[in-house]
Amino acid sequence: MKQLIVMLVMVVLGIAIFNLIAGDEGHSILNVMKDVWEEEIQIRTNYP
Repeated sequence: MKQLIVMLVMVVLGIAIFNLIAGDEGHSILNVMKDVWEEEIQIRTNYP
């Protein structure tokens, strides 16, 4: 029984971490990094 609980907790934790990294929301790590890269490209393009 203890192993089943640990397995379920690990699955839930994995889903939570996946949503944090690559979730659909605008606050996911991948989305934030994409925005930062786009800002840096824009700054470098406009820099004389």
